[in-house]
Amino acid sequence: MSSTYHEDGDTVKEVSAGIITLKKASGDRRYLLLRHENGGHWSFPKGHLEEGETAKEAAVRELYEETRLEVFEFVNGFRREINYSYKREGRKVAKSVIYFLAFVPRDLEVNLSPEHLDFIWLPYREARKRLTYGNDQRLLDRAEVKLKKGCYSYEG
Repeated sequence: MSSTYHEDGDTVKEVSAGIITLKKASGDRRYLLLRHENGGHWSFPKGHLEEGETAKEAAVRELYEETRLEVFEFVNGFRREINYSYKREGRKVAKSVIYFLAFVPRDLEVNLSPEHLDFIWLPYREARKRLTYGNDQRLLDRAEVKLKKGCYSYEG
């Protein structure tokens, strides 16, 4: 993709990328959720692609910019895209977000960017309840299914 923003008549098209971030804690997996300043919703780290970036590069950069966390290991074969639309300044925005699934080292500390109010690490069921949007809940479901099918022994 050559750019994050594309205009098509009255519709602005945006492309973002993010990471469903998890770590091992007390013998189980914990997912990272961020509470966004804009609206107070709970979601995953994500942001716009910059010119010349791949989706995975943008996802890694955004995770670092928003949390100061670095990816330790991606879960192979997990790449999901969600699509939704909303209005901004009277114009329709058609948004695509490409998500990856990755572990971060459990000993790294989250250092939030100013665009976020809070963060929390939660096991799957609690994370699903905390997520604000159905798209994110379904995305988390798919991540959990992928992890249960695989033999991931990461202990970082």
